Amino acid sequence: AVGGCAQLGLQEPALSRGIAPSEVEWARKTGRNTVSGVASLKAGNTVHTCAGQSANLIPDTPYARARLERIFGSTTRGQRAASLGPVKFASDDPLYVSSLRTTRCDASGSFSFPRVPDGVWYATTSVKWGQNEGGSMMQRVDVSGGRLVKVTLP
Repeated sequence: AVGGCAQLGLQEPALSRGIAPSEVEWARKTGRNTVSGVASLKAGNTVHTCAGQSANLIPDTPYARARLERIFGSTTRGQRAASLGPVKFASDDPLYVSSLRTTRCDASGSFSFPRVPDGVWYATTSVKWGQNEGGSMMQRVDVSGGRLVKVTLP
C-alpha cells in the first residue's frame, strides 16, 4: 500500500498548486471564434463516433497542461485507449471544472463551441463502444481573430 501511495503522490507541481483565478479569467469571456469538430475511430469496417459523449473545450493553464500530459502523454495531440482505464487524480481543481466548456457530440459525431475567446484551448472527447473499446482523445486548438477552427479527432 505504501508503494501505491508514493506513486500517486508524484504529481507535477502545477497539479498540486491548482489554478489561480487570474489564469482562467480570459476563458470566461465571450469571444468571436467557433471551434467545431468531429471524432471517430475505425474498428475493422465499422466507424464509431463520439455520438452522445461529452466534448470539452479546456482553457490552457499550467494545471490543464500537466493534467493532459498525465492523461495523453502530450499537450499537443493524444489518445488514451479505454482498455487502460481512466487516469485517477486526487481531486479536480474547482476552477478547472468550472472553466471547462462542455457540449454533447451529435448523432454524427460532431460538436461545436461558439463564442470562444482568443487563446489556446484543448478539445477532448471519447469514442467508446463494447465493453472497453475505443478511448479518449485530445487536440490543442489555437483560436484568434473571429475564426472558425475545425478539429478532427483523433
